Amino acid sequence: MNEDLKKNIQEINKLPGLKRVKDEVKSLVAFLESSKERKEQGLGDGPAITLHLIFSGDPGTGKTTVARILAQIYRDLGLIQGGKLIEVTRSDLVVAEKGKTAERAADKFNQAIDNVLFIDEAYTLVNKKDPNDNGQEAIDELLKYMEDYRDRLIVIVAGYAKNMKDFISANAGLASRFKRNIIFENYNDLELYQIFYKMCRDSNYMIANDASTPIKDACKKVIEITGDKYSNARDIRRFFESCIQYQSLRLTKKENKTKMDLMMIKKEDVESSIKNFA
Repeated sequence: MNEDLKKNIQEINKLPGLKRVKDEVKSLVAFLESSKERKEQGLGDGPAITLHLIFSGDPGTGKTTVARILAQIYRDLGLIQGGKLIEVTRSDLVVAEKGKTAERAADKFNQAIDNVLFIDEAYTLVNKKDPNDNGQEAIDELLKYMEDYRDRLIVIVAGYAKNMKDFISANAGLASRFKRNIIFENYNDLELYQIFYKMCRDSNYMIANDASTPIKDACKKVIEITGDKYSNARDIRRFFESCIQYQSLRLTKKENKTKMDLMMIKKEDVESSIKNFA
């Protein structure tokens, strides 16, 4: 295993939670490495495995983050040359004028050759209520590119679990190409705390000793408050940014602020933030 590959696998393993995802990626990488070694030893290509993936899960569960790292892992394994993640949504691919969507989509798909194409909320390309919806043009063009550039283009489609199931089953061409589904489960309160802690560390903030427990309690409340609109890491990001704002407001009353003052998130910042969180 080369150093770049080791580094990128470590990046995935360092992400809070996502045990199921990490296990899937570990299994996939192990198979791809083994296949590469078998080929080098003259044992042939071995059984084919699809590199195109479905990422199923709610918003904020790390789908885009994992996809970015996985694109680099594919490059490290020699499966693609680029290693970039080309991120698109329906609005990047579909236009209102009939017959123009294929051209628009092709421009984006060309950018993804030798890289990984990531279609977020891919299910929006299918409109069961309107069979003439231009999203079908984008799907047809996607299938064409996946065939014409099958050795140079890897595609990841992402979205809500139920919607993605409907999306794949809506087209036989999609169903035959996307056979591996990686499930991104919602974060629990402990994992939210780990994400909050990582956000602090990455942004040069510290958590005061007496603020740790209130933050853990707040993570539980974030899940309760958001209910069926729970957006995982997106919600904890909002909470983190709110804590910083209340810290800044508190510090306006203090003169001669030290470096530690500017870094420390205190209990009162957390309590003010969760009190006004919605």
